[in-house]
Amino acid sequence: MLLELSEILACPVCGPPQIMVAVVHESESHRVTTGFLACPACDSRFEIIAGVVHFSPADGTAGPEAMARTPGGPLPDDSATLIAAVLEFQRGSGYVLLGPGLEGLAHAVAALAERWEVVSLGHRAAEGTEDLASLSRLITGDGKPLPLLPGRFDAAAMHGDVGADEIRHVAAVLRQAGRLAIVSPGPTALEDLREAGLGVLAADARVIVAARQPGPAS
Repeated sequence: MLLELSEILACPVCGPPQIMVAVVHESESHRVTTGFLACPACDSRFEIIAGVVHFSPADGTAGPEAMARTPGGPLPDDSATLIAAVLEFQRGSGYVLLGPGLEGLAHAVAALAERWEVVSLGHRAAEGTEDLASLSRLITGDGKPLPLLPGRFDAAAMHGDVGADEIRHVAAVLRQAGRLAIVSPGPTALEDLREAGLGVLAADARVIVAARQPGPAS
C-alpha cells in the first residue's frame, strides 16, 4: 500500500469524513508492506499484510450478500486497454479507483498507468500475479461505507450492472471533472450516472464514460 494513500482513506466503521492513521511495521520506499490502519475515533484496526489492506473480516472473506452483489458477467478481453484509453491515462496522473469485479485486471491496468496510483477495491485478493509498485489493493467486507474520503480520486472504473447507490458512492469520491468508466454497463447505467451528478461523455454496449460536473452531486 502506498503510504500516502492513508491520507485519502476513511474509517469503514465510522464512515467519511473520519480519517485513518497508518502504523508502519515494514516498508519499502513509500509502500507499506506490514502494519495496520487505525481509526482515532473508534479505535478500529485494519491489518496491512503483504502490502494489502484488509478491511474485511479477520478471516479475509466477505459475506454471501457482498459476493452476490459483486457485478458479474464476462469482461471484454481488452478491458484493461479500454479502461486506460477512456480514462485517458496518457494525459495525466493521480489516483484511479477500480471497483469490485475488476480486481483481476488491477495488475494489467497498473501496467498501463505509469504515472497513476491504481487503487483496487475488491471482496477478495487476486491470485497468481506479483503486484506492481503503482498498485494498492484494499479488501473490503459487506455493509460498510466505502473506506474513501470524498473528492480525492481523479478517475474510477466499475464493471457490470452496478446499482444507483454504488454509482453515487463512487461518484462522490471523484474530483471535479474526474472520469468514471463502467465496463459492460447495465440497462439503467445512463440514468443512474446522470442522477449521481455525472455528465455522460460517451456510451455504447461495451463501456460508458462520464465525468463529474461542477456543483454538488444530486
